[in-house]
Amino acid sequence: MKILIVVIYSVLALGLRAEPLRPGDKVAAFDQVEIPEGKIAFGGEWNALRPYLSGFEVEYCRFLSNKLGERFALVTFTSRKAGLKSVREEHIVGVFANGERRRAIRLEGEAQVGARGSLLVHFGTHAFPLVGLETRTE
Repeated sequence: MKILIVVIYSVLALGLRAEPLRPGDKVAAFDQVEIPEGKIAFGGEWNALRPYLSGFEVEYCRFLSNKLGERFALVTFTSRKAGLKSVREEHIVGVFANGERRRAIRLEGEAQVGARGSLLVHFGTHAFPLVGLETRTE
């Protein structure tokens, strides 16, 4: 019984020592490291998760993160087709520094893109930063 009480107090003490969230922890900032396209060569399951076909190409992107580990990308898309088309989460795959690939989980901004448009793309929380972004037109 004494051992159980010691274990419970130890767990409670660890929980009390955790730092509370500060207002600045949720603020996203641009990541400083830029990796030239084509310079990353992960092996294994690199092509296992691919974006769905769309008419959009990434013209420009910058990666953002915050102290909570949330990952974002500010992306400017160009459309290969005339007229308004919708960008959806399944059209975008993010590549993380450990080689893991994830689909976007949310888009922020006007998802109807004509010839050109920018969106903030959310990828959720991850221990590693984003190092690449992929769309597919073929």
